[in-house]
Amino acid sequence: MEKRVHIVMASYNGEKYLEEQLDSLLAQTYQNISIEVCDDGSSDRTCEIIEGYICGNSRISLHRNKENMGYVRNFLQGIRRSDAEYIMLCDQDDIWDRDKVELTLRAMKGAEKECLDKPVLVFTDAINFDSGTGQERGRFHQISHLDTKKVDTGHLFMENKVIGCTAMVNRAILPYLTEIPEEIRVHDWWLALICSHFGRVVYLDRPTLRYRQHGGNMIGGSSFGSYVRNRLAGIRHQREALRSSYRQGEAFLSLFGERMTPQQKETAQKFAALGETGWMMRRWNMMKYGFTKSGLTRNVGLFFLL
Repeated sequence: MEKRVHIVMASYNGEKYLEEQLDSLLAQTYQNISIEVCDDGSSDRTCEIIEGYICGNSRISLHRNKENMGYVRNFLQGIRRSDAEYIMLCDQDDIWDRDKVELTLRAMKGAEKECLDKPVLVFTDAINFDSGTGQERGRFHQISHLDTKKVDTGHLFMENKVIGCTAMVNRAILPYLTEIPEEIRVHDWWLALICSHFGRVVYLDRPTLRYRQHGGNMIGGSSFGSYVRNRLAGIRHQREALRSSYRQGEAFLSLFGERMTPQQKETAQKFAALGETGWMMRRWNMMKYGFTKSGLTRNVGLFFLL
């Protein structure tokens, strides 16, 4: 019997693009899916639109949060509520390829054969497209120059590679989500850290959705050039982002340190302590433990920011 895939969609005032996304989910070639729309206090027609879909399709349900909790907690709480074998994350404004679930699930099952009863995360690429013109802007990982091969614990502490709206996790991740610390920067980053430490992170090198770029994006797919310009213009902001990453690493160590191997625990301790380490030792540990980013330009900037 086919395993059910539970799709967790986070919604907030998404009436403009919601129907196009829901239609793409219902058109999937893999049909054993359930779709839970987790609304975070929308004040527009979002819930009305969803309720209209529910009337015609039992695979869709609506969960209304009692208060606005933000997209990170909204997604993670949605995963925690799932009773399915596999869970996928979904934004309210993208368009999924018809075979997205099928292809991702195939990669997941292949990874599980080598990682029995452990948490696995599979993520893919996406095609950025301009919401206004419909023009495609290229593959997310290609234009952002993110190295999807570097998903070991050291690299993932410093830089997230996962686009949440492309990700699938298996049910084995649920025991690691009993607590949701405030220090989590991004939900997909946290899931990747868990799977990298205690299971496996797998990249499927193909786009599986159209990733809408517009003014309302919570997190967008900016180009590498935009990344560089933003870094040069906001040194103070970048140092605060680094400190936020250290705090996330410290929270991860606090929660999971006793489950780590000695080597993993040492790596996590060194990362969490980077902000309190001397100038020279910070840079030494950056190189020794792999606390680096993708590409020479990012790492030169990181070297001077640390």
